[in-house]
Amino acid sequence: MRRIPRQQRSREMVARIIDAVGEVLAERGLDNMTTNHVADAAGVSIGSLYQYFSDKDELVEALLESLSKRVTRDFHQQSVKLNMNTLPLRQLVELAIRYGMQSIRTNPLMYELARNWQRLPFDRLLEPLSQFFQVMAQPYFLKNYQNYPVENLQAKLYVLVHSTLFTSVHYLVQDVPTISEDELIATLTEMIVGMLEPPATGAG
Repeated sequence: MRRIPRQQRSREMVARIIDAVGEVLAERGLDNMTTNHVADAAGVSIGSLYQYFSDKDELVEALLESLSKRVTRDFHQQSVKLNMNTLPLRQLVELAIRYGMQSIRTNPLMYELARNWQRLPFDRLLEPLSQFFQVMAQPYFLKNYQNYPVENLQAKLYVLVHSTLFTSVHYLVQDVPTISEDELIATLTEMIVGMLEPPATGAG
């Protein structure tokens, strides 16, 4: 971003521009989006847009950062609604994966971003999501498995979250998936639970 908006009016304008990026991307796709399209959708002049964003790439980066906050907020609200800490690990993992995949599939903007993830600075979206899931998971394990501490929990969560996010995104944008979605979710769930679930009571 060229300039940081200081005044309320400027912050509101930048927020409108970022929202407009999402609207134009969902409607036109990444390849057909231009800065002029975004300025028109935001109701600002192209000169005003260029005061804060140098080019299309900076607009997309700002959108991804904004989306990461929105998605983490939505996941948090969903976890509160489900009373996450009371769910068995297997059920919790499966619900989270299904919810995430459904959110991408049914949202034109998220699907367009997923379709182009290799061309985008996707870490701007995925890294905050990964950190969010790691932070959310730690109280769960403290409450439910305090007598069975998971060794290297943070490292395992990092690997599992990134693996699941990238695998899910790749699966959703395939033209002809080689396995069913239920098989994918079951396999990912088994991988995560197998790595994190404590041993059964009395196991040697």
